[in-house]
Amino acid sequence: MTRNRATQSQKYARTWYCNKLNAVYYGERATPGGLLISEATAISLEGSGMAGVPGIFTPEQKLGWKQVIDAIHRQGGSFVMQLWHAGRATHSTVTGMTPVSASAVPISDKKHTWPTLPTEDYEVPREMSVADMDRTTQDFVNAAKAAREVGADGVELHAANGYLLDQFLHSNINQRHDNYGGTSEKRCRFVLGVTAAVGSAVGHDRVGVRLSPYTIFQQTRGAERVPQWSYLCKQLSKLSLAYIHLVEPRYDEFRSEDAKLQQLVSLSNSDQLDADQMSLKPFHDALERTNCIVSGGYNLTNCWQGIEQGDYEAIAFGRYFTSNPDLVRRLENNLPLVAYDRSRFYGPFPDNENHDDLPAVK
Repeated sequence: MTRNRATQSQKYARTWYCNKLNAVYYGERATPGGLLISEATAISLEGSGMAGVPGIFTPEQKLGWKQVIDAIHRQGGSFVMQLWHAGRATHSTVTGMTPVSASAVPISDKKHTWPTLPTEDYEVPREMSVADMDRTTQDFVNAAKAAREVGADGVELHAANGYLLDQFLHSNINQRHDNYGGTSEKRCRFVLGVTAAVGSAVGHDRVGVRLSPYTIFQQTRGAERVPQWSYLCKQLSKLSLAYIHLVEPRYDEFRSEDAKLQQLVSLSNSDQLDADQMSLKPFHDALERTNCIVSGGYNLTNCWQGIEQGDYEAIAFGRYFTSNPDLVRRLENNLPLVAYDRSRFYGPFPDNENHDDLPAVK
């Protein structure tokens, strides 16, 4: 991923696009037959969540992504673009407009901060009207079409980690009393509608969806996690999608695995789950024959067992790919992995340290 190292546009205000450095980064990590999923890619200016992250809604951004995708294809790899709308998890200092969400419920446990921007309280988002939701659905469709036009082999809808689609799934954020809130089934309706629309536009077999049933990031505190996400997976399984990408319960953007699980237990009274009962199994079972990718906390020692047992079809790596451009070779040959450096995860930085300057194993 560009990791907030995209280039700021001089032509389109408040937008960023992929550059040659980003193309080198992705190309170094591509392998014959391998699948690379992009970072979260904004579908619109309204959906842009942070500075330095590319979108796919301007001609300049499309050309930037084309050079990245061409670099991946030259190495024999495949590429899926992750389509993203930040929802309430952005700020008007980034987009120039009031954030939107399922309901007018702001993030209140932290502030919006970024190296090049002032620290601010998160704003109260505007509750989306049905017309807003229709427009945003079309933004997802347009972004998916644009991704395919510049060579992406597929798209992944980011319905995880507390961003817009995920905000509709959480009962503490989605406080609607219409057809899109109030029950588990209604909270899933927007995600299902966007997925169906994108599938109709580019082919359902070219579409994946990322879900994080156990996330607490961005103040996601929804109840009924197991029954609701099981229902969602069951409905998604009917769409003949390419895959569903599930995030492990232990994964958190900032907390340790143990700290994340313990906090999740304390918040999961309605589900009555202990840490050792939190599993992706009910969601995988609900998917039936739909391919399942899992991610979150995998390394050299724990990445094979689930595949060998048939629990899921693939493992996705993120953080270790930042420090191991030859990650696939290391996994194949049981070679040690280079530790990642959290301080260099997200830019902007004036240099390419820990980006495209990491040597491959000999």
